[in-house]
Amino acid sequence: NDTAHLGQLQLDRRARRFTLAGEPLDLPAREFEVLWELMSPPGHAVSKRELSDKLSSFDDALGDNALEAFISRLRKKLAGSGASIRTLRGIGYLLEPEA
Repeated sequence: NDTAHLGQLQLDRRARRFTLAGEPLDLPAREFEVLWELMSPPGHAVSKRELSDKLSSFDDALGDNALEAFISRLRKKLAGSGASIRTLRGIGYLLEPEA
């Protein structure tokens, strides 16, 4: 499937583009990759290690603090969209419908 939806968040994989409530969601490269992983598919837990490995291709190994910062920024951008990122202690992160 070329598109994934959660709340007002949509990923068009073919175009490599996110939209939020129909508007383009412009993200820095690393935030884009984190959200891409969390949307592939939504509702699937992604471990911190998986995300760090994916992002370390941008530079040296990514520390947990840097990953937390990306997640924090994404949470702010997604606030009120119907999609939220939940931390699963000891597991990683999950993109799920906003409570």
